[in-house]
Order: sequence, then C-alpha cells, then structure tokens
Amino acid sequence: MNTPIGHVEQTVADILKRNVSFSVIEQTPMDQTEYLRKIIIAADQFPIVSATVRFDSKTIPRHILDDLLRKKEGIGTILQKHRVIAHRQSIVITISTDGKKITRDYEIVQNASVWFHVSEEIRLDLLYACQNC
Repeated sequence: MNTPIGHVEQTVADILKRNVSFSVIEQTPMDQTEYLRKIIIAADQFPIVSATVRFDSKTIPRHILDDLLRKKEGIGTILQKHRVIAHRQSIVITISTDGKKITRDYEIVQNASVWFHVSEEIRLDLLYACQNC
C-alpha cells in the first residue's frame, strides 16, 4: 500500500468497500519528550493494519502535538488538517514467506526533519478474508 500520508485508512476502506475504524490503542511517554503510539485500522473486529509510531515532542509544532495527544486522529489526518506537506521515507518493506502480511518501517519527514518513525504491519490474509464477507 504505497498511499500518500493520511490515506491508508481510506485505501483499506476502498479495497473492502466498507467502513473501517481507526483506534489509538496506546500512547505513552517513553521519556520526557519521546512518545510511543500504537494504532489499529480494523474492519469489523479484524485488525487489518497495526502500527507503532515513535515521535519526539521537541521536533513537532505544538498545535500538531496537541492533536496527537488527544489520540482521536491518525498522523496523516492531523498533518492534512494543518496543511503540512510531508513525505514517507521507506526504510524496509518485507513480505512474509507465506504471503499473509507485509511489514514496513518508514519515517515521516517534513523539511528534512524526521517527525515520526513508523513500524507497520498489514495483514493481507485478513484483508482478503474481509473482502469475501
């Protein structure tokens, strides 16, 4: 899923032709300025995409950080809302040997500054199963 930042949720919904849900499962400080955020994009009860995001509050503008700390929206949605132009810089993409999942690690970069480190798992087996529901 090489989609623009903020479009993963919509892409999954388009593939499945149904609504999907976005949830922040956990968001905890790792130290004074660094946070760890875990999210799920699900169709019904099936977690299609899960991701772990690390970010440092020192590198992110306060108004964006405030939205992140509310834990109601995805990073891409927040960046779009604030008209921030950022890009995804891929680190590694792996497909499991059984073809059931894709994992990818990437950074979300704005003006040569890394704002977010993302580790994402896309469950192709659940995506395909939900297409047939």
